[in-house]
Amino acid sequence: MKYLNKLLAKNKYIEDDFIKRLRYLVIGEGMLMAGNIKLMDFAIQNMPNEGCVLEIGSYGGLSTNLIAYLLKKHQKNNLLFNCDAWLYEGYHDHKGVIDKTIDGRNDISRADYSTYMKQSFINATLFLCGSKLPHSFHLFSKDFFEKWNSKESLIDVFGNSITLGGLISFAYIDGGHAYEVAKDDFNNVSKHLVLGGYILLDDSADAMNFGSAKMMDEIKQDKMFKVIDKAPNYLIQKIK
Repeated sequence: MKYLNKLLAKNKYIEDDFIKRLRYLVIGEGMLMAGNIKLMDFAIQNMPNEGCVLEIGSYGGLSTNLIAYLLKKHQKNNLLFNCDAWLYEGYHDHKGVIDKTIDGRNDISRADYSTYMKQSFINATLFLCGSKLPHSFHLFSKDFFEKWNSKESLIDVFGNSITLGGLISFAYIDGGHAYEVAKDDFNNVSKHLVLGGYILLDDSADAMNFGSAKMMDEIKQDKMFKVIDKAPNYLIQKIK
């Protein structure tokens, strides 16, 4: 933990006024590391113009609206896509303790919590990105990629129609953190990632006990990618 705290302090990003405000405006403040903002900012400034931006895992919309803001700030016209299953995950699920209610509140169901989070995402994004909404889908990432690969036309959560498919210039992977899920997400993204494109893998820091961190050991050996930076999560770039 001391090692991780030192990394966090070292990689603190100097936030502008809107990003400071965004942390308190949209749900999820405790889930977005300052280092991730630093890496997103770098990737968006330097990513290829060809291809879209993709986010896997949206929760309440904090990272979605941050990415949309950085795209606007750096005058990037790449379309933004994202997907989330909006399923509540309890603190003790990994122990096999699966309740129908949320942690410590027997009067609030998991289903209602999930509905609340999705609606919070929609409300925040409509408010902050009304002039240029992302294309957001209520899907598991594996189902999203099946439709992406098939180039299906879908209606997003905002009621807008779009045909999926094409290249990706930057992806923020923040979905399931089990090794198998993180690996599938990485492999699916990398198939469509344009040369010179970036992937930011959440919870991939060396000190973290997640499947996404374990997978980074494999990615470091892959000659198609190189590590650009870590803060403490890893930003990588496709070079072959």
